[in-house]
Amino acid sequence: MNFIWRFYRDPERLWRWQRLSTDKSVIAESPAAYNEYEGCLADAQKEGYVFEPAQARMPSARAR
Repeated sequence: MNFIWRFYRDPERLWRWQRLSTDKSVIAESPAAYNEYEGCLADAQKEGYVFEPAQARMPSARAR
């Protein structure tokens, strides 16, 4: 199943994550808030988050 992962800062400026379904309903969210993005990311990885870098863009046929 595909999920959307959302990383954001809450009103107190602490990092949190959410795992969303493709219709954007919340399936799971971080049990705690984190001062550092890296701590938030590490917690999300324990819950199944895998970083996938953006794909390189293919040059358009016009750009020669």
